[in-house]
Amino acid sequence: MTAAPLLVLSMLAASSGDIIYTQAEVAGATLSIEIRQPIEDGKAEEVLEWLYDTASLHQEVYGRFPNPAPRIVVIPSSRSSHSGDKAVYFGRVTRRGQETVELFINADRPINEFYEDWTATHEFSHLMLPLLSRRYRWISEGFASYYQNILMSRSGRYTPALAWQRIGEGFGRGETSGPGLTLNEAAASGIRDARMKIYWSGAAIALLADIELRHRSDGRQSLDSVLGQLQQCCLPSSRRWSGIRLFEKLDSFLDAPVFMPLYRQHANTQGFPDMQPVLQSLGVRLGSSEAFLDEQQPLSSIRRAIDHPSSGRLDPP
Repeated sequence: MTAAPLLVLSMLAASSGDIIYTQAEVAGATLSIEIRQPIEDGKAEEVLEWLYDTASLHQEVYGRFPNPAPRIVVIPSSRSSHSGDKAVYFGRVTRRGQETVELFINADRPINEFYEDWTATHEFSHLMLPLLSRRYRWISEGFASYYQNILMSRSGRYTPALAWQRIGEGFGRGETSGPGLTLNEAAASGIRDARMKIYWSGAAIALLADIELRHRSDGRQSLDSVLGQLQQCCLPSSRRWSGIRLFEKLDSFLDAPVFMPLYRQHANTQGFPDMQPVLQSLGVRLGSSEAFLDEQQPLSSIRRAIDHPSSGRLDPP
């Protein structure tokens, strides 16, 4: 758990009515934070520290938070039937005007449970891509699902074995969700019919792209670095993108395409990408709670590189 700087701890003074307003400088971005009350001052300070720490995880992708000026809205509740026992029971990103991350929290849960929860990391990861049209929701949800686990591992909140266990389990759930649908059909049909396919097929494509980029460049390129180039040129974006436009843009940063070949192979094919051979080559064997990581497999060095923060940092545009 990373200690927040004094900047965060001194930000509780600006309040108006039932809302605490504050700002935090995080990884090259200014977060405009609103915490709705009722929430005790002591818990509000803890929540601010957690938000700062969680937003800071994203500098482990390409050195900065993806949006230079996002709005973060925290909506607390007490114990209730809709929040259950989760510290963060719901999150979403809205893009009407200023990009906004909304986090619905159970203010009664101890703060350590917030650091163990992946929801905020997932929602912040959405900001690494532009808003995509509904047909391509599998890309936006999938990339966020991939990075929620990778960043939790890079930060030490998860062990690498736990992160890969959760990724592998997610692939398993995706494989059994809407098996007769293509990825594009699953997203177009709605979350109710193929939820796990929508959330995990894009994660599979993200991992396949990450492996290919690292393998063919001998580690000089990665999904991290390509998304960093996207951020420099195009984010935040006020326009709604198609998945094809996004993948073509990502390929434009490369000497040879990676993303559109994966799209053509999988987006309109029934079922789910076969990820078991990929996990095996990475040295990932699922267990009951954490994966066993085999260091003797062909792609185990790439798996270790994915687990660690990007060594490269992009210069400001």
